[in-house]
Amino acid sequence: MNSNRLNNIFRKRHLSRKDIEVYKNSADELEKNKIEQAAQSDPFQSDAMEGWEAMNYNTQSLNRLDKKFSSTSSNAWYFIIGGVAVCTIPLFFFLFSEKNKVDKPIEVKDETSLVTTLNEDQQITLDETDIIIREEIDKMESAPKQQQLQPKNIQSDFKEMNEAKLEAPELPIVELPLIDIDPQTPEAKEIIRKHELAKEMYLHDLKLVDYRAYREKPQVKTKQMVLTGTPADQENEDSPTLDPIWKDVDVPYIEFIDKSMRIFENGNFKRALARFETIIETYPIDVNANFYAGVCLYNLKEYKLAIVHFDQCIFGPYSNFDEEANWMKALSLEKIGKKEQAKKIFQEIIELDGFYANQAKEKIK
Repeated sequence: MNSNRLNNIFRKRHLSRKDIEVYKNSADELEKNKIEQAAQSDPFQSDAMEGWEAMNYNTQSLNRLDKKFSSTSSNAWYFIIGGVAVCTIPLFFFLFSEKNKVDKPIEVKDETSLVTTLNEDQQITLDETDIIIREEIDKMESAPKQQQLQPKNIQSDFKEMNEAKLEAPELPIVELPLIDIDPQTPEAKEIIRKHELAKEMYLHDLKLVDYRAYREKPQVKTKQMVLTGTPADQENEDSPTLDPIWKDVDVPYIEFIDKSMRIFENGNFKRALARFETIIETYPIDVNANFYAGVCLYNLKEYKLAIVHFDQCIFGPYSNFDEEANWMKALSLEKIGKKEQAKKIFQEIIELDGFYANQAKEKIK
C-alpha cells in the first residue's frame, strides 16, 4: 500500500467530538444508531468507536491536544493522531497487561496519560486486516440481524453451559469391554482418532482452547505496518514523508486472538473472519479460528463455507466445540435446504441430551 492510499483512508470523515458527545448523552436511539452506522463504515472508525467506548465516551481526555494543535493550520493531523490514539487504546491495554491475566477484564487506570504518551511517541502498529480485507470477504453480504448468531448470545450460552457443568453430578467410571476390530476400518480409525477435551480459557466472555498448553510459543504469521510521523507544530519542508511498508511478522498467538475476539464481539464479522483466516493459514486445524470463522460465515450468509469450518472442529483433535459446532452445522444445512441432513443432526443432539437438546426438539416438531 503506498502513502497516497493510506492518506486517502485517513482523509475519510472521522467521528467528530460532537458525534461522541451526542452518542454519550442522547436518549434518542435513532440518532445513536446513525452514529453507530457511521462508525461501521470503515475499519478505522470502527476501532475508534471501540476506543471511545473503553474511555466511556469521555471527550475531555483530548483537551491537551486542543491546546497543542489549536494554533496550527493542519487540523487533519490532530484528527489522525487523536483517532489513531483512541482506536488503539484496547490493544495497548492488552500489551501492558500481565500475560497470566489475559482472560480477565482489563481496567483503564489513566486514559489521559495513555493518549498523551501515544501522541508524543508518534508511532502506531497496524495489522494488515486493519486496512485491507480480501475482495472475496468484502463482497459478502450480512444476513439480517435477526437471522445472525450474535456474540452476546454465544456469551450467554457459554455462561449457562458452565453453570450446568458445575451442577452436574459426578458419574462413576465404567470399564468398557475390549473390542476386537480391524484397525484399518473407518470405524476403527474413528475410535483411534485423537479427540479430547483441551484446556480452556475465556477472552471477552467467549470460550477458547488455550493453545499455550499445547504449542511452544504459539505465534501467528501476518503482516504489520508501523506508522510514524511529525506533529503538525513541528513540520517543516525537511520533514520526512510518510512511507508505510508492510513487513512479515510473527505475532504472539494470544495477542492476535485477543484482538480478533474483540473485533468479533463488536460484530465486525468481515474483519474478524479475515483475522481468523490468518490464524488458519498458520494453524489449519486451530479449533478457535475454525469455530468463530464458521460463525462469521454463517452471519454473512456463506453457509456452505461455514459447514467446512464447523466440520474442522467436529473432526479435529479437540472436542471443546463439538456441541456448538454440531448445532451450527445443522442450522447451516437447514439454511441451504438440506433439511433431512439437518434433521438427522438435530436428532443426534436430542439423543445426547446436551445443551441444545430442547432447541433441537423445537426444530423437528
